[in-house]
Amino acid sequence: MPNNVYNIPLYGKPIELDEQGIYYAINRKTGDINNVFQLVYEGDTKENQDWYLYQLKNTGKNGEMGWVILADNGDYPLKSVSTEEVKHHFDKPEYAEPKGAWQLMRNSRYGFGKFTPIHAEDNVRFALILFSGAEMLVPLLILKADDHSLQSLAEPEQ
Repeated sequence: MPNNVYNIPLYGKPIELDEQGIYYAINRKTGDINNVFQLVYEGDTKENQDWYLYQLKNTGKNGEMGWVILADNGDYPLKSVSTEEVKHHFDKPEYAEPKGAWQLMRNSRYGFGKFTPIHAEDNVRFALILFSGAEMLVPLLILKADDHSLQSLAEPEQ
């Protein structure tokens, strides 16, 4: 009896609760951290929870910093993007290498992307993505902060 069912491995790992946390972008020229983001899964009830993306910004009050939600016109929660939309955004020559799969959540202006490489020994990567209407702008590579990088963020510069 011929078997016409194939088990194709799922390369893209979904964005999971473990991805919550602090992320930062590095200035390629200086090596300094130049943007800090927070991915949060929250809501008023257990049944009504969504993903939100925040950026750490100067509040203008004596140099204090505060979290500002990344949204446009009240469109706050990040929603999962269909496979077809992910393919539309990433099926371009500039994203041909390295090979892997993208998962993406977005609101009308901002998105959070997770890239899972085909080769298991390569690291999973994350990106903050800005949208202009239906078009995606170049993703900004971000790194998830560990305890050491969080401590260095909290220490004032000498």
